[in-house]
Amino acid sequence: MALKISLVFILGWVYSFAEAPKEQKVMTRALYSWIDQKTGDLILKGSARIERGGVLLEADEILYNDRRKEAFATGNTRLSNKDFTLESGQLKVYLPGATALQGMLEEDMVAIAQKSPRLVGAPDESGRRNQVTAVEIKFYKGSEKVEAFENVRLLQFSTDGLRVREELSVTGNYLEYMNQEKRALVKGRVKLSAKELGAEGERLIYYQKDQRFYVIGDASVHQLDPNGKVQDTVRGSKILHILNEKRTILMGNVEGQLGGR
Repeated sequence: MALKISLVFILGWVYSFAEAPKEQKVMTRALYSWIDQKTGDLILKGSARIERGGVLLEADEILYNDRRKEAFATGNTRLSNKDFTLESGQLKVYLPGATALQGMLEEDMVAIAQKSPRLVGAPDESGRRNQVTAVEIKFYKGSEKVEAFENVRLLQFSTDGLRVREELSVTGNYLEYMNQEKRALVKGRVKLSAKELGAEGERLIYYQKDQRFYVIGDASVHQLDPNGKVQDTVRGSKILHILNEKRTILMGNVEGQLGGR
């Protein structure tokens, strides 16, 4: 039978293994907790939470092993810091030095979310926020990079009180989002939809700060009427569209169609 221990003893056990600087200490809390003395697993159940380096992991149950530098959370999992919130049914977190990811940068932390994951970023200067959903999401804390796989959707939205305004949506099979640069790369059957605008292609590169995007590979951009019906369409191998200026720049093998498809 697992031995129930006090929170004071848990923290003492965690600190005994931690060799990171003071700001990287691990803080834990749960309704029930115990340690498997053979494996070194710390098991937290019931409103479980672990905090390290400004990142908070919350779940119904968390298994944490400081020797392997990893944590596995299940049930209403939530990983958050000042820049993002990542929610999912289950979450695996690899800390710097994790034995399972030998190629990982030493200063980086990797989180892998599955079972309906959703990542929401903090609002930018204009109040816009990004939300990513997919079958699987990976988050790299050090580089602030997000990778998403299968049934990917990037949603840009803003809020006005309780009202949510969807400004732009991009779907595809793969996404790489660099938070520091505010740049997104989406691949595989890409579709973009925004107010009075739509686009399709094999790849899309979106620069959020500049409010512009490139569509590449069998690309098309079309204008929509107030009812969502296609009015004008342009096609080419590469198309640049500047959202703020409502201006489209065609690049190579260009063709157009006016008055719908």
